[in-house]
Amino acid sequence: MRVKRVHLTGYKRFTDLIIQGMPEDTRLVVLVGPNGSGKSSLFDAFLLKSMTEKFNVSLNRNDEFSDYYEKTEIDSRHFSHSREVADQIEINFHQPEDASRPPSLAFYIRTAYRLQADFRTPALSAPAPANSIVRVKRIIDHDESVADNYQRLAWKRMTDLDFNAPEDQTFGKYRREAMRPLRKAMQRLFNSPSLFLQDFGITQVQTTFRFTKGVATDFLYKNLSGGEKAAFDLLLDIFVKGDEYGEAIYCIDEPETHLATALHAVVLRELLELLPENAQLWIATHSAGFVREAYQRMKKHDDVVFLDFSNRDFDSPVMMEPTIPDASFWRTMYRVSLADLADLIAPNKIILCEGGNQKDDPGFDADIYGRVFRETHPEAFFFGVGSASEMKNFNVEILISLLGKALPKTQVRTVRDRDEMTGTERQRQHNERSRVLRRREIENYLYDPRVIATFAERAANEPVKDRVVEAVQRLLGSSDVRTADVKGLRQRILQEIKKESGLPNLGNKTNEFALECLAPALASTEDVLSELEEDIFGST
Repeated sequence: MRVKRVHLTGYKRFTDLIIQGMPEDTRLVVLVGPNGSGKSSLFDAFLLKSMTEKFNVSLNRNDEFSDYYEKTEIDSRHFSHSREVADQIEINFHQPEDASRPPSLAFYIRTAYRLQADFRTPALSAPAPANSIVRVKRIIDHDESVADNYQRLAWKRMTDLDFNAPEDQTFGKYRREAMRPLRKAMQRLFNSPSLFLQDFGITQVQTTFRFTKGVATDFLYKNLSGGEKAAFDLLLDIFVKGDEYGEAIYCIDEPETHLATALHAVVLRELLELLPENAQLWIATHSAGFVREAYQRMKKHDDVVFLDFSNRDFDSPVMMEPTIPDASFWRTMYRVSLADLADLIAPNKIILCEGGNQKDDPGFDADIYGRVFRETHPEAFFFGVGSASEMKNFNVEILISLLGKALPKTQVRTVRDRDEMTGTERQRQHNERSRVLRRREIENYLYDPRVIATFAERAANEPVKDRVVEAVQRLLGSSDVRTADVKGLRQRILQEIKKESGLPNLGNKTNEFALECLAPALASTEDVLSELEEDIFGST
């Protein structure tokens, strides 16, 4: 199953929320945002919708649910029963046949309150189908599932061996075959010390999971650490419930709860490995580890969607679409997950460039580079250290060396304008740590007629685009845009663009126009962008 669109009206904190633009091949959906931004409330909506066929509670006489679902406002509509609230929740799927799937089989929800410290199963009995039981009614409810999953696995083992197994099937062989995916996941997750799911421990006194931990055998579930229990619970639950819910929508609120940071990425990988093939996983998280792993998967498989709940006014109608993780996204993500420590997170690349010390031009080049590459290279941080002469006088090599020692995993390099360098001189100075643009200055990229065409095409129509491009080319004359003094023509070019396009709100300041209008256009002009990208990030 794949969610296509969600529409919530007057539900909890949402006045009118629409989530759309969800690609059909999305395997993983990641909800990010600070506490109280609405991530868990979305899961609450899924949970209520999944219970509508067997759950309808009065909202007037039940203190547990009174004032829980509604967005309370002056003169707001009041609902009497939970099914009236569920009618305000509209969920559409990509495949038409999924709409006819029973709601109780469409969603499987885990709340953030999952930890089960210990359990005992006094006697095995046939468990009811998982979707026939209302496990949790609200996203704030306790959600202990290990004991239930133990019962289901143990019963399945007994019936498989008694009724379905070939004559030569042994207990050991059954454990190896039936439990292999879960065991492999646990082994990949815990290897120092190793943690191996041993057996079900079904004896008169030990009806619980037993593990081998390091050299210790018969290690009982209750003796696992909180983090080990939390990870085992998540993997076990997907492993067991996948058989009953199949290709459903699986949602986990704050999967990082009780887990050490080092486990976050691995847990997400293993959850996706255990998830049924055509199912979809949604997580709501504050964990940079989960989000970073999701981002790496997105780059490799292109089947991940991020929904950013940060800085949204849900008192007004909000239309939310998938977010592309850019530099701004990561800054917000780190601040949510690490608070004040976010400022200490080192970027993968630090690039020192011209600008930053002039009163009327505070880091212009750095701002342009950051805007142009914020989606394609969100891991890079650009910082202006002065003019070309200041960069030469200021011992940048010493700074690079110091940064390299302080941040050993961060690449540090400089990028300078070519200015009047010959090709031979540029080639001599252009190396891995010190980059030199092949064009005269950053303006020679920004004001390239192809970039101007991209800007005009977005802002106006085709005839206006043609007039604007012709006006810019007239100003450049026969000069090569790569080597011409385009910086000296900036003001005249801006005036010609305003004159020929008639576009409002372009302003009179060339730096602001370049930053707000031309940098996004350059980021979308592939042939010019690739040249600049090769200058800064390419191999030498």
